[in-house]
Amino acid sequence: MLIRDLKLSLGAMAGILIAHFLGFNHPLTAGIIVLLSIGKTKRSSVDIAFERTKAVVIALAVASGVYSLFGFSVYSYSVFLFIYVPLILKFKLEHGLIIGSVLSTHFISASTIDIGILFNTTALFIIGVLVAIVFNLYMPDMSGKVVENQRYIEDRFREILTIIATTIRGDHNFDQTIFKEVEQFIDDALKRAQTNDENHLFADMSYDVEYIKMRKLQFFILNRMFELVHKLDMNLFQADLIADLTEDFSHKLSKFGTGEEMLQRLASVSAKCKDGPLPKSRQEFENRAILFQYLSELRHMVELKREFSNEYV
Repeated sequence: MLIRDLKLSLGAMAGILIAHFLGFNHPLTAGIIVLLSIGKTKRSSVDIAFERTKAVVIALAVASGVYSLFGFSVYSYSVFLFIYVPLILKFKLEHGLIIGSVLSTHFISASTIDIGILFNTTALFIIGVLVAIVFNLYMPDMSGKVVENQRYIEDRFREILTIIATTIRGDHNFDQTIFKEVEQFIDDALKRAQTNDENHLFADMSYDVEYIKMRKLQFFILNRMFELVHKLDMNLFQADLIADLTEDFSHKLSKFGTGEEMLQRLASVSAKCKDGPLPKSRQEFENRAILFQYLSELRHMVELKREFSNEYV
């Protein structure tokens, strides 16, 4: 937060001084443009710059026409806004609305439209935008933190899978707060990865973003798996097979695993479970149905990793 505050204050000061040193009228406007143009990431600053450039071009064109026809007054400015605002909203250039509206007032202050005022207004805009981009070129690299977050998520997934395996074996005494903690951590990690991606203009860091998105989808499945096993109320031989499979999956959980080996084990365990004798009671039938539904969720979880690996690894 302190870095952003410094960028805003020093950037605005630099914009004003540059405009003043170069002899342009209304140099304070350059500082205001800097304040409005420093984004939270490098990419957002560049994207906003392009968007505002389009908006300013529209503003200067509309202002030139309106003030030439209706003169330089408050009423003319109202006509300008009546035309300009809908155009900006139509072309989805909202980030440039304020700057375009402010720059158009320079014509009213000068009570004229000529090459000089157009050049002055355009120059102030260019100075403000360029200074904002330059000041936003420095952003702390969070790549190391992003990788650390990925490892932490994997560790917590292993912990959750171990809890699930133990629950399948009949121990239901576990605190579920871990799910809330992990969910919040994943959300924070995803925001951090997205910010880090947007701070690399010439490097593609989308892998990290998509990886955490994949883990987030898997986390939703883990929730459903945990809810399923809590419904089990009898011990079955299938439960031991599935608990062992779950523990094995927790050990094989990694960033670089493809999931192929795990899918083979899933198929093997599913076949063994189906080969067992028919249920002898309604309770056994319901418990086996829960276990088969659990295997389906686990398969979905592994398939998500395989799809991710096929696309990104």
